[in-house]
Amino acid sequence: MAENGLNPEILESPLLILKSAAVLAALKKHWISNHENLTQPEKFVEEFFNYLENVAEEKISNHEINKHYNKKLKEYRNAHLKLEMPGDMFLEIMGDEFGGIGTVLDFGCGKLAYLKNMAEQNADIKRFIGVDPKSQPVLEGLDPRIEFSRSLDGIADASADLAVIKLVLHHLDNGQEARNIFQGLRRVLRSGGKLIVFEESFPAGDCSAEEIQNYLGKSNLEMSEVTQDFLRLSEEEKIKFLFLNDWLMNLQNAYMPWTGLYKSMEDWGALIESAGFHKESNHFLGAIKHRKRKQGMTVKLAFFR
Repeated sequence: MAENGLNPEILESPLLILKSAAVLAALKKHWISNHENLTQPEKFVEEFFNYLENVAEEKISNHEINKHYNKKLKEYRNAHLKLEMPGDMFLEIMGDEFGGIGTVLDFGCGKLAYLKNMAEQNADIKRFIGVDPKSQPVLEGLDPRIEFSRSLDGIADASADLAVIKLVLHHLDNGQEARNIFQGLRRVLRSGGKLIVFEESFPAGDCSAEEIQNYLGKSNLEMSEVTQDFLRLSEEEKIKFLFLNDWLMNLQNAYMPWTGLYKSMEDWGALIESAGFHKESNHFLGAIKHRKRKQGMTVKLAFFR
């Protein structure tokens, strides 16, 4: 078994995960919750996963699966259902982290959507830096406070007050690559600066639903019931759930590597501390009700420089 906890056969053919009845049941429940804007979400999910099970042994392309998914979405779209568009749950969970901040750096910023939302909601922050070696963001018409860089190398030492790395770690090749990134983030953060990590992960030990809901409640968010189903899975099943859910929801992202590097929140925390950070808090958030479709099971890890 590789460092990522997934064997090569699964990485080559992710749909083989559907042979696990426990993972399949949890995924279906999760997808029903995340497709509540469809006419019949239960029927949509049942039909789509039946299709996936039928093609699991075939050499079918990611493009064909994504094409089928979008076709089913169109078939079950409910034009008359008016649901309130969810906000950015990561910004909501960040809460008052932005107070007194001059410069925010987002590593693995993708197309800069997170920083754009952050800039709209935080007029007092003077500078936003997005760093991503692979994505293709649209740079025209950006808020003048937003900058984009391909690497941390060109970012000055101690120039950021807050660094965020959001849903990036499970796409890296190994723990050493992650440690190198955190060492770079430590360099660009000022002394006393803060690092916030959101990652697809799970607690190694017990975690109560009450504990999760109490923390989410501070941001007026509500835990999805499937979170408890997920916590009942074995560690191997949790990793398979995270991998397949994320893989299915991002099939169209050609630049995104699928290495399947999943660790417990405690293991990620230990790795981040080994790069020179000091732990503030770890929280398992699970899945959140009424969110965008691409959510999985998330943790929030906070550290000081």
